[in-house]
Amino acid sequence: MTTEQAERGAIALDVKNNSTIGQFLWIGFYSSIFTLLTLTIFRFWARTIVRKRLWADTTIGGTPLEYTGKGSELFIGFLIAIVTVMVPIVGAIVAAQLLLPPIYTAVVIAVVYLGFFILIGVALFLARRYQLSRTNWRGVRFEQRGSPWAYGFIAFGYGLLSAITLGWFAPAMRLRLEKRMWNNAFFGDMAFTYDNSKEARTEPVYKSYILAYIGVILYYALIFGGMFQLGLMDSMGSGGMPDIRDIGILYALAFGGAILFLLFVAWHEAVMLRQITKSISLGDVKLKSTFSTWDLIGLVLTNLLLVIFTLGFGAIAAQMRTWRKICRRIEVDGTLELARIHQAASRGPRSGEGMADAFDLSGGV
Repeated sequence: MTTEQAERGAIALDVKNNSTIGQFLWIGFYSSIFTLLTLTIFRFWARTIVRKRLWADTTIGGTPLEYTGKGSELFIGFLIAIVTVMVPIVGAIVAAQLLLPPIYTAVVIAVVYLGFFILIGVALFLARRYQLSRTNWRGVRFEQRGSPWAYGFIAFGYGLLSAITLGWFAPAMRLRLEKRMWNNAFFGDMAFTYDNSKEARTEPVYKSYILAYIGVILYYALIFGGMFQLGLMDSMGSGGMPDIRDIGILYALAFGGAILFLLFVAWHEAVMLRQITKSISLGDVKLKSTFSTWDLIGLVLTNLLLVIFTLGFGAIAAQMRTWRKICRRIEVDGTLELARIHQAASRGPRSGEGMADAFDLSGGV
């Protein structure tokens, strides 16, 4: 960093995370107990505890992030979503079934389900907006701007196009939605930029997707082909008991196919993560990721074992390990001029990501 940059308050950034498994196993253990004792209500406070710890363990340029959200905000947001979204949806379906002829009931249910898919996009946007608004660095808030309804309709349209193309539009959908999110994200009053640059496009997104697509087809072909070859379909159809040896062969096929499936899908997911990261910049700061296929495969397998051998309460530690690996694979180029940045205009929503909770889209952390 030059003297001129220092005078402008420019700092070089690096991303680190020093979380430990022991901390998060303990959080997962007592959170599971209290969540059970409170009939799942404690989960909102548990999520806040995890975020505060994880954010504090993550440093950018040597300064930790700060999470300012509250469990009560998540709980209130959930209650609001139940009353304003879930109750009307269920009420409309029940009323249609009780009051309307079957054909009109089917129309109402179809409309409700279409609306439900739009609301999924809205919920994801609102969750992102809340989380960024409760994230500070050096006293400056992050912010997500834009219309959640516009995002919901666009996500629905992209999803429909992906279904029509039998999934081939899915990578483009994902990249376009990421661009829409990041181009409306701010650190203070400084906007992030999502530029799908020439360097980012060097990642083999569609080549890896083709193999992942083929991997999915081969996996199910292997399973169902094995079942037909061993006569298990006929056996189950006639009510008979399949031979134990045939079941063992089928499990061996499923395990072998799962390894092949994981390899193809992991390559695509690693490629997508690298391309998305390379496309993000903030001022003069550009990001890069070295996250590899083997990083993801290693995380999936070890996290699976961690969750199994801790009887489930290690799920939070598994999520932490994924976050930590992603942070450790991020490289930062350029300096950030702090003097150019002022506080975000909005304090964000008063309540948490209730709709995402109601639709079970929160994803743990």
